[in-house]
Amino acid sequence: MDCRAPWRGPIFRVPITIIKPIALSGEPPVLSLSKLYFKSGHIERRFINVPIGASWAEVTMRTSAFDTPRRFFLDTVQMCPLKRPIKWESVVTFSSPSIKNFSFPVEGGLTLELSIAQFWSSGNASHEPTCVDFEIVFHGIFIDQKVIALDGSESPMRIVARSLLASERLVPVATLNKIKIPYRPVDSNFCPLPTSRDRLPSGKQIIALTLTYKFKLEDGAEVKPHLPLLNNRIYDNKFESQFYRISDSNKCVYSSGDVYPSYVKLPKGEYTLQLYIRHENVQILEKLKQLVLFIERKLEKKDCIQLSFYSEPDGPIIGNAAFKSSVLVPGEPEAFYVGPPSREKLPKGAPPGSVLVGSITYGIVSSFNKKDEQHAPASYSILCIIPPSKVDDTKEKGVSVETKKSISERLNDEVRDTKIKFLSGLKQDNEDNKSAWTELVASLKSEYPKYTPLLAKILECVLQESTSDDKISHHKEVIVAADEVVDSIDKEQLAKLLSLKPDPEDEESQKTKRKMEETRDQLADALYQKGLALAEIESLKPDESTEASAKDVFEENYKELIKWVDAKSTKYGTLTVLRERRCGRCGTALKVLNDMIQEDSEQPKKKLYDLKIQLIEEIGWAHVSAYEKQWMHVRFPPSLPPF
Repeated sequence: MDCRAPWRGPIFRVPITIIKPIALSGEPPVLSLSKLYFKSGHIERRFINVPIGASWAEVTMRTSAFDTPRRFFLDTVQMCPLKRPIKWESVVTFSSPSIKNFSFPVEGGLTLELSIAQFWSSGNASHEPTCVDFEIVFHGIFIDQKVIALDGSESPMRIVARSLLASERLVPVATLNKIKIPYRPVDSNFCPLPTSRDRLPSGKQIIALTLTYKFKLEDGAEVKPHLPLLNNRIYDNKFESQFYRISDSNKCVYSSGDVYPSYVKLPKGEYTLQLYIRHENVQILEKLKQLVLFIERKLEKKDCIQLSFYSEPDGPIIGNAAFKSSVLVPGEPEAFYVGPPSREKLPKGAPPGSVLVGSITYGIVSSFNKKDEQHAPASYSILCIIPPSKVDDTKEKGVSVETKKSISERLNDEVRDTKIKFLSGLKQDNEDNKSAWTELVASLKSEYPKYTPLLAKILECVLQESTSDDKISHHKEVIVAADEVVDSIDKEQLAKLLSLKPDPEDEESQKTKRKMEETRDQLADALYQKGLALAEIESLKPDESTEASAKDVFEENYKELIKWVDAKSTKYGTLTVLRERRCGRCGTALKVLNDMIQEDSEQPKKKLYDLKIQLIEEIGWAHVSAYEKQWMHVRFPPSLPPF
């Protein structure tokens, strides 16, 4: 209203709609909406005061008086203070008059907006409206704690349940189906952003913090990064932006996201996650340099853990007093205990401090099919901290087995193993270190002749040596080292011992079996590396004439390898590819190589794709070679994209 001319009346009007939600009564509270008639695009909306103590709602929808299929949209919304709204929606199609049931979670004490709409194109072929009878019943089981946290000990967690609305069946079910592993950043970097774009009107400069995390997957899995401090908050977040990306060792980006991270399926391998945060205050960013990141991984169905419930606190230890179900009387509490998972069910390789995450439900849907009980949709979080691993008693068993040796023999073995370990840590980056390493190798060979683990370690060190100067000499060193490993092994005795099945209760025979398998792997690796070195020498000296006996060395070496391992496997398949290529069978070599690439569950290896392009070019498929070279830029990008 204009105060200088009040006689003119209001300048404008603002309509205000006051909605009074429907209050329910009864045990349990029920809302019935009868004879609602729908045509195409028609919407019915109701506001309901959800009773305190309700945690889920059961809906029965009955349709009648129509002759063509009808599609309906159901949508519910509850506005919650200081968190995102609770939403549920569903699309249902009625091909003929029938009854359908639904259930969805609710929050007691808050207003629920219920919307029912017939799809705009549904029922256009008929002028008959759809008659709908809609009934919604509220149920609830009140729990004294929303989040159940097991501390990793053998102690169970006490839970008290109540029903505030009506009698309910208490049937608790808890499942741990995810694991969260914490990581600290391995690197942090501050970078002031360009002045022209990222300077605030007050003159403050925006600074970016990039945190780098490293994690490794032993098997392929679906993972999701989780930052408890920053995720799921946008407008109430003090940091203006947060982005992340996950890449592998080939700089190939698998996933990227912001405050709402999502799952991504990753193969086996090592990965890098970079987190990008911006703020104008560098002191605040300094506090985030050691920000904890959780990598959340879904467990396979066979690895999910079902927790047990007990009526007594000593139930997990004694093994009795199992709690299955009960009937809750309104207002009367019911106490029970959820036990921790057994040690045998914990995921293998999970480090201590990791968190198993899952959900727990307490009720069942009462209005559905009685023969097939369905758990209530209202679920709560449950987590369990993985405790420290048990003390490994295999070392003690090993000591008991070795007690047959004298003290001097055991001391000599320890000294020998320490020398071998020290040898593997020496670098050969210059002539002096190379000379010292050679002298130490000669000394150890004379002190421990024909000792296969020592010779295998020497071969490993030779392979790690730089080959930039003289590649042919380096490959000859590899051949010499591999021959020493092969000559140190009694192949007939090894084959005899591997063919025998050890007694599972005899520790000595089990130890001998493991030792023989390790020796077989060392033999196969030596033959494999020797074959690669022979092939490299032939490729570096294609014009030099060699004797027929020298040409057969590669073939003899390959035939010896296939006696012990599958030469077409991912680990040794490269040698099979080189053999087929050497014999002029490029098509067979390409087939074996493609099988290796497809069967390999790890990240792509650039050397395999380079070899594939070489084989394609030798076959003469120029167009396929050009196509593969273009894909190399996608599989192995030169650098990571900017944020």
